[in-house]
Parts: sequence; structure tokens; C-alpha cells
Amino acid sequence: MSTVTDNDLRELKDFINTKFEQVNDKLNDLKVEVAILKEGQNGINKRLDDTNKRIDNLDFIARTVIGGVILALLAGLGKILYPNLLN
Repeated sequence: MSTVTDNDLRELKDFINTKFEQVNDKLNDLKVEVAILKEGQNGINKRLDDTNKRIDNLDFIARTVIGGVILALLAGLGKILYPNLLN
């Protein structure tokens, strides 16, 4: 059997501390990356909200234009079917 010396224990302690520091550094890097991803997600969500507002506006305009065209067609059809109605 081999005996464990104080020097071996110090080396083991230093090795463990080094590994913990490396893990801590990687966790800090991961936290920074997560924060960056959250910021990116917030930017994407804001752009999506803006896009949805624009689409809602376009939808309203399209419905208005289509309604106007249908109304004009009905008025033209009424004029053709009943030419003396408004005279």
C-alpha cells in the first residue's frame, strides 16, 4: 500500500480548486450568453409586435378598400338594373 503524504493532499486540493475555478468561469460565461440571448429574444419580440401592428393596419386598409370596391360594384349594378331610380 502506498501512503498519502501532505504534499499529495495539497496537490489534490490544488487540482480540485483549479477544476472548481474552471467550472465557475464556464458558468459565468454561460450566464453572459444567456443574458445576450434574452436581449436578442426581447428585440425579436419587439420587432414581432411592431410587425403585428403593421399587419393589423394593413388588414384594416385592405378590408376598407375591398368594402369600397364591393360598394362601388353594387352601386354600378344598381345603376345598370334601375337606370331611372336616381334621376
